[in-house]
Amino acid sequence: MSDSFGIPQIMTYLSQMGLKIAHVDQEQEIIELAFQGDHSQWRMVVSIQQSGEVRNLILVTPHIGAVTTSKRLECLEALMAVNYRIAMGKFGLDLDDGEIRLGEVIPLANNAITFEQFQLAFRAIIQTTLMYHSLLPRIIYDNLSVEDALQCCEQEFFQEAGQSDPTPTTAQEVAGEANEQPELDVDDVMAEVTRFFEEHNE
Repeated sequence: MSDSFGIPQIMTYLSQMGLKIAHVDQEQEIIELAFQGDHSQWRMVVSIQQSGEVRNLILVTPHIGAVTTSKRLECLEALMAVNYRIAMGKFGLDLDDGEIRLGEVIPLANNAITFEQFQLAFRAIIQTTLMYHSLLPRIIYDNLSVEDALQCCEQEFFQEAGQSDPTPTTAQEVAGEANEQPELDVDDVMAEVTRFFEEHNE
């Protein structure tokens, strides 16, 4: 693959996905996109950074929420639980102002990434944002437990996708293992992400 891979190629990938770009900084190699959900809006920042001899693709959804002194431990526990569950991306905390962001750093093999690989990573970050953007408000303002807040986020995600929530296994109904969460169905998740992109492009 070409060593010249950069922002122009990423812009082409985003165009192939039918997404509109809000802002591009060619010099800093940064692209910003804006998304509008049913009850929220957020930004996605896509950038390419050089780290020694390695070029990294960075996907970040900043300002998803904030952790303050209110139920701080519960919020951090919930974010850690999500980080454990998801295969790509992780939530991070800015200790200075409490900002929560979701991000992923992907080393570019041969200084490039295929469209299929980019699309998979991009949609994974959007999926997690869609599913858990209301996680902290449910804990702080609705006074839900960490387990209940996680379950509500996931149930709402699948309901909006027109899918039934995964049924707990027998083991999960046993009192000693009640806190174990059901696995997420990849097909259901991708169906909801696809629906979101289709609505965003209309």
